[in-house]
Amino acid sequence: MNTDVNDYRLADFKCLLPLRVDLRVLVIDVAEPAFALHLADDVATIDVAGAGPAFAQALQQHQQTGATTTAVRTVASAEGLYDLVVSDTVAAVRHLRAGGTFCHFSSTASALPIPGLELVGRWRALPAWPAFRALVPDTAAGWQAAVTHFRLLPRRSAAGLAALLSAPLAARLLPVHAITLYRQPGAASDSLLTTLDANLHGSHSAAEAAQLQAWMVVSGRLGPGNPVIGFRLDPNGRPLRLIKLARFAGSLHLQQEADKLQQIVDLLGARLSQVVIRPQALTRCNDRAALGYAFVPTHDFFGGRWHLQARRNYCLAMTQWLADCAVDTRHALDAAGTEQQHLAPLQRLLARRVLPADMQHAGSLALQWLQQQPLLPTVLEHGDLGIYNTRLTSADGSGFQILDWGSSTADGIALGDLLYLLSSAHAPAALAHQCIASYLQQLGLPLAAARPLWFSYLARRWEELDGVRPPDPRDASSGGGILLSIHARVLPLLAGI
Repeated sequence: MNTDVNDYRLADFKCLLPLRVDLRVLVIDVAEPAFALHLADDVATIDVAGAGPAFAQALQQHQQTGATTTAVRTVASAEGLYDLVVSDTVAAVRHLRAGGTFCHFSSTASALPIPGLELVGRWRALPAWPAFRALVPDTAAGWQAAVTHFRLLPRRSAAGLAALLSAPLAARLLPVHAITLYRQPGAASDSLLTTLDANLHGSHSAAEAAQLQAWMVVSGRLGPGNPVIGFRLDPNGRPLRLIKLARFAGSLHLQQEADKLQQIVDLLGARLSQVVIRPQALTRCNDRAALGYAFVPTHDFFGGRWHLQARRNYCLAMTQWLADCAVDTRHALDAAGTEQQHLAPLQRLLARRVLPADMQHAGSLALQWLQQQPLLPTVLEHGDLGIYNTRLTSADGSGFQILDWGSSTADGIALGDLLYLLSSAHAPAALAHQCIASYLQQLGLPLAAARPLWFSYLARRWEELDGVRPPDPRDASSGGGILLSIHARVLPLLAGI
């Protein structure tokens, strides 16, 4: 499998490992060793053996980006014994020192017994290693969580259909890409996840902390600020709590997120902030920040009840909450602030001429309208308000909570969040028109404002996404271009307005 060495997911399994700054690591006989580049901030030394010239070239290219790779070196063979050994071959355990940890990448259906070592846990990568999005504990509880609570298997696939009968049966139908951890008997299970969990939830028992295989790891590739998330499962596969973990030591993103959430709560006040999902605690380990949350379950955003009742109630309830937030947080920016926040991003996007012709023309008309307004409606904005960032707390859709405020700003544009949400919920046109009209009326804005406000929001988000996923000129949907599909869903909602 060809893997981009800059994909941050490559080493996101490291939260399952016992990491410390004096750790000596050996990566040997691994088909995809690029993950070693992303361990450099966490350990003392990383020797990579048997990787071939491709890895040496990747290491050189990675160093040219300014990344920390001083701990990584290529060696002809192992040099002594190591605290952590990572390999595709079981024979590599001979390089493990007493009390060390062995990480085995395998494609076998079950974990291999290794004489002298005890099994810590096994995780299956979905969709595949190393470009995974989730590491599922290879247990009945893990697969129950993957199928029921996280819905990681496509419903129309053979595994998805089998999942309706038995979660473990579905697991047997999937290709095996496993990460298995072993350790010397009696060695401490001081993984990064369990250490952080103990810091965040100090009241739970030591026995619970040692159950590393109770954790599911979910990842994304948006960029270094995008956290890794660990979900603690109960014996039946129900998520109990989660930890948002900074990918790299020294990262300030999660501290900034916690500070921003407090500012949002203060800005919204007690009534409106009740729906904001907030962390219970913030901690650090090895200079790595983590936020602890209680898991908020959700009712389905699909199925008969959703389409017949809950979607309408949800869209109307969200519209009213967003309108109340906009009214309460509306404020004026000076001319320079308005230009910087609401006009300049759209001007820059249009100047690049990367939009389809009809969208380029509509964007130009929107810019003209925005420039003619003496005052633009500046409000609190979530910035990524899709249904994936909300939880349905009542089956009829009237109750909800909102998470992931990392893209929020107090200087957002009105209506952007609502249009994004309606498109995400695939709201019928009539319902969308009702919601849009109600929102604009409560802010005293004309219906003609809808399209220009959307373009202002779209352009600012486009630049944000370009910053975390650099655009590829060969791929129109790369970077901010991913919003083209969102815009295509918004257009029918604006028709006739």
